[in-house]
Amino acid sequence: MKVLMLLEGLGSGGAERQMCFLADGLRRRGHEVSVATYCPQDFYKPLLDRAGVEHVPLSAEGRLGRARAVRRLLRGRRADVVLAFLQGPCLFAELASLPSRKWGLVVSERIAAPARRGFDWRRELHRLADCVTTNSHTNRLQLEKTVPGLVGKVITVYNAVDLGAFRPIPRSALSGAGPLRLVVAATYHPRKNVEGLVRAVALLRATRPEVECRVDWYGAVPEDRGVYEGASRLIQELGLSGRFELRPATRDIVGVYQDADAIVLPSHYEGLPNAICEAMACGKPVLMSAVCDAGNLVQEGRNGFLFDPRSPEEIARAVASLESLGPAGREALGEESRRMARRMFAPDAYVDRYADILEAAAARNRVTVSHWVPDVPATAAASVA
Repeated sequence: MKVLMLLEGLGSGGAERQMCFLADGLRRRGHEVSVATYCPQDFYKPLLDRAGVEHVPLSAEGRLGRARAVRRLLRGRRADVVLAFLQGPCLFAELASLPSRKWGLVVSERIAAPARRGFDWRRELHRLADCVTTNSHTNRLQLEKTVPGLVGKVITVYNAVDLGAFRPIPRSALSGAGPLRLVVAATYHPRKNVEGLVRAVALLRATRPEVECRVDWYGAVPEDRGVYEGASRLIQELGLSGRFELRPATRDIVGVYQDADAIVLPSHYEGLPNAICEAMACGKPVLMSAVCDAGNLVQEGRNGFLFDPRSPEEIARAVASLESLGPAGREALGEESRRMARRMFAPDAYVDRYADILEAAAARNRVTVSHWVPDVPATAAASVA
């Protein structure tokens, strides 16, 4: 099977990591795989190079130019099936299929953003695809609510994690001394809620001085630096220098996870965040907003704690609850995270499900792969409602 994957670029985001991981897995199963991009980003280019996957960079400027470049590629490449991740690539692939196409088409939304009110023409275009995949039940339920015609055509497939690369370090390497080490791996974007976490740390310092913690936030800084610069100013104003550090994205994220006591994600909404999945695989407790599919990722008190992202008090409570467990208690939570990760994010199951979806689409057959994981958490239903 000839598979052409379409992405904006090879930046440091979770969708890019997942597509590179999938490209490698499909190639190992004997499929001919290439990845096309139209933005000059190369953070994950080394992953494709090591996997021996062809990278097809498209030279195009502006939406119209990119749409034309994608159309020329798809209509001239003669792939059996095209897989597009994220809004822009999905749109361009769907438009390229008009008025008809000879290849299978699978598009994938990767974030459970709040649905638009009324007619959503971008999502209506998903009707042109053979199948739509999401990496969260929340995203799937939103799609089916917004475009009822997509019911039965949308499949949830949770992300995969390389369980060999993302693994716990031996207990002897954990000192347990000093302040609680908290890590966030997320872009500096409004929905990631940097300010909420900064205020929670300041609140802890003021009301619970015995709960010492240090936060290191790793992430890409977008062209609009407003969130990053606003957070930097707030950290200075609240006297948190040395306690809350804003750092750039790192290629050694595994080491960052392994050195942490816990991983935090205070987002206002999410799909299925790679940072949480990877941290669970590294055997780390998780502190996470009680939104979207969080109920499947965090079992309260068993592998972490959930909180309302709108409330710094709630975030502070979760941090204090984790700190009170001590090193041994936190290690027990981390062990449960690892067990959950092995069940939900197994790479072979992820690649097998996508291979089945792509093969059915290439044959222009109805895709009947079941959702994984099958359970719809209460947090997902609540977010959609």
